[in-house]
Amino acid sequence: MMTQKIGFFIADGFQALDLFGPLDAFMEANSFVSEAYSCSLLGLTVGQVNTVYGQSLSIDTDIYHSPQVDYLVICGGTGMRKLALDAKQLNALRGIAEGASKVLSICTGAFVLAKIFPDQHHRVTTHWRYCQQLSRQAANYQVEKNPLFIESDFVWSSAGVLSGVDLALEIIRRDYGNTIAASVAKELVVYLQRRGGQSQYSDLLQVQSSDSMRLNPLLEWLVENYQKSITVTDMADKTSLSERQLTRLFKRHLNSTPSHYLNQLRLNRARDLITCKSLRLERVALLVGFTSYDSFRRAFHNQFGVSPSYFSRNCP
Repeated sequence: MMTQKIGFFIADGFQALDLFGPLDAFMEANSFVSEAYSCSLLGLTVGQVNTVYGQSLSIDTDIYHSPQVDYLVICGGTGMRKLALDAKQLNALRGIAEGASKVLSICTGAFVLAKIFPDQHHRVTTHWRYCQQLSRQAANYQVEKNPLFIESDFVWSSAGVLSGVDLALEIIRRDYGNTIAASVAKELVVYLQRRGGQSQYSDLLQVQSSDSMRLNPLLEWLVENYQKSITVTDMADKTSLSERQLTRLFKRHLNSTPSHYLNQLRLNRARDLITCKSLRLERVALLVGFTSYDSFRRAFHNQFGVSPSYFSRNCP
């Protein structure tokens, strides 16, 4: 596979993480696949561009002289959400986007995306705070606030700032396979997210932003002990709650029961082990806390829609 050329479009008031999160993920892939990606910064003009907090960096190329890119990444931020573009600027950006095989918007970069392709119909997401505003401004777009990222034809969009890393990891996975994407995620010390259908918030973040912090110690304990035999009674004891109270908290803040949450945690870990390790599937089942392979196989299929053996055979 040839080097994929990526252009990151930014303007004054862009969010630094929207740029550097995905950029770091793509460039880290070069540690495992030589010259997998090359990245450049595109702007309305050549020169200094300021982040939303005032730090500055230099633009490599203006949008009128940009070489063709394989992926165009439109970063978000307050300035990007409010960016006013004249007809000449829109035509230049649209030309770059139409020449790319993928167009990615990070967070509120979706507002610029909607200006480039106002007449197209796409499913998109953006930061949850601005989903309604984007829906009003982009009548042809179906705006969804729950996914971490969405693929809609050649257009990809992501939610809050750090979900840009999730999107980049999925692109890397598509380009170079699960093993490379997992290796990049490990180097960045982030989770390799599941594909599609995910809540915009991780479970821990959902609890941290709620009115109750009582589940945090338990969730951290489960991450460290998921491979052990754990009952709902054990979890209730850890939180000094009754089983009924604990279940109520899980349903309210995680939209899950305690046992279902633990099951998902185990299955996600199993998926990562199958992806990254050369282990027998029966061994994986035991390592993540299942007492039999049959129960593991059924649970895995219910969670991911394929059997563990099929998933294992199709891992790059």
